[in-house]
Amino acid sequence: MKKNLTGLIDLQKIDKELHTLEALKGDMPQQVDVLRSKLAAREIEHDEKKQALVEVKKERALLESELAGHQDKQKKYQGQLYAVTSNREYDAITAEIETIGEKIDTAEEAIIVLLEQEDSLTSDIAEIEPDIPVLQEILSKKEHELDEQIRATEVEFRQWEKRREELKKDFLPAVIYQYERIRKGVGNTVLAEIHKGVCGGCHSFIPPQKRVEIRTMEQLILCEHCGRILVYSEQQETLVS
Repeated sequence: MKKNLTGLIDLQKIDKELHTLEALKGDMPQQVDVLRSKLAAREIEHDEKKQALVEVKKERALLESELAGHQDKQKKYQGQLYAVTSNREYDAITAEIETIGEKIDTAEEAIIVLLEQEDSLTSDIAEIEPDIPVLQEILSKKEHELDEQIRATEVEFRQWEKRREELKKDFLPAVIYQYERIRKGVGNTVLAEIHKGVCGGCHSFIPPQKRVEIRTMEQLILCEHCGRILVYSEQQETLVS
């Protein structure tokens, strides 16, 4: 167990080195992700509005064709009025003209609504289109900066990762499991040395007997308060109560 606990000290140093290298990127990865999402959303919005505009134009063309048909019928019926020979025929044709007139009014109103939709969609598209190349350019620059940063640290990062994987092979499964579990909760300071009788992680008091047990490095002992693995190193104080 002592070898395992001593190895954890080395593992934690590696994890801190990896964290430092990762931190050099700053929030650039997040910036890139935000820009990608923003660009994708803008492109989707642009495509949806263009498609909507196509559909509105199709609908208007169909209505205009129907309107032309109604207008032709209206002229036909109006011409027939001069050839009627009875009041019954006159009333029937007049009724048809009124019905066709209502259809014409309905079609014209619908066409006006569609024209307004076309104007609105055309305006929206014109507003969105300039944003896309601007966002593409900004994203390209940020991606380039991020790639440069990754390349600058990639070799060292991989070296540390390789050391980490090799070192992990030497641990008992239960030890590495505890380490990784605690690391998820507290970050890269999984181990805590005792300084002046307290836990180096949360500064809680450690009883003298437990400090003696920790010094032997023969068992995995966790701080009762912060849950970190308590360890001893030659540099720390002599464990005398």
